[in-house]
Amino acid sequence: MSNTRHPIVLPELGVNQPAVSLWLVERGAEVTEGDRVLEVVADNVTIDLPAPASGVLVETFVSDDDPLHVGQTLGIIEGPDESNDAG
Repeated sequence: MSNTRHPIVLPELGVNQPAVSLWLVERGAEVTEGDRVLEVVADNVTIDLPAPASGVLVETFVSDDDPLHVGQTLGIIEGPDESNDAG
């Protein structure tokens, strides 16, 4: 069975100068789609980013206080390939 890589991408948040506040999940940890995985801070507001899919957080590309930009890949979740339907 192969795995699919799901990028965690910074969406348009409507704030100025977003930066990483805190990873809520460590690399190697299992997550469920929708789980909070990362806090981003901007304009004195903290925004939680959810996991885009279930799987394992295998890579993180940003650290605490790193400046971010819209569309940037922040990390990768690897999960089972869901495109192979049995039947």
